[in-house]
Amino acid sequence: MIPVRRGKGPNAEKQTRVMRRRSREARRSAFLLIGGALLSLVILGAWFPANALFHQHSSLTAANAELHELHQQDGALTQARQDLSDSSEIARIAREQYQLVNPGQQAFEVLPPTRTSKTGTAYAGDPALNKPVAPSSASVIPPGSEAGTTHSTSVKRSATAHASAAPPVAEPRGFVARVLSSLEFWR
Repeated sequence: MIPVRRGKGPNAEKQTRVMRRRSREARRSAFLLIGGALLSLVILGAWFPANALFHQHSSLTAANAELHELHQQDGALTQARQDLSDSSEIARIAREQYQLVNPGQQAFEVLPPTRTSKTGTAYAGDPALNKPVAPSSASVIPPGSEAGTTHSTSVKRSATAHASAAPPVAEPRGFVARVLSSLEFWR
């Protein structure tokens, strides 16, 4: 082997050019490799719709949550159906929600206590503070209807009996006027 002298000379210059060329080729091949990998990822992302997959996953999650909620509602309704098959539960609901009682029983409603202020006046919701309402002599059922023929004549008779006590009331013509005349608090 012949020793190669590094340093000055035509051989040394050739070696540095070869090394530079190899390093440029290595950089170029690395750049092409990275560029090709990025290009393939872009193509794969465009071809395989990742956005659609994400939306499908989110809609699947929402559907599972709705299904879970519906299962809970189904369980609650099944329990309510079982509760309503019991006669004591039906009686409890009738008492609490509709104020119904068994035959022979009486229902009482306890009013809130009268709150008196320092001046000794009752609270504003006390029904004893309202004046009594005079009964109406107007017919509730319009004359000429089949259901109200006997009732309207008896009301007219009672109205004529009380004609001396109260002034005669004109019969309302329209539907709204009849409804308003039948309600006591509108007078």
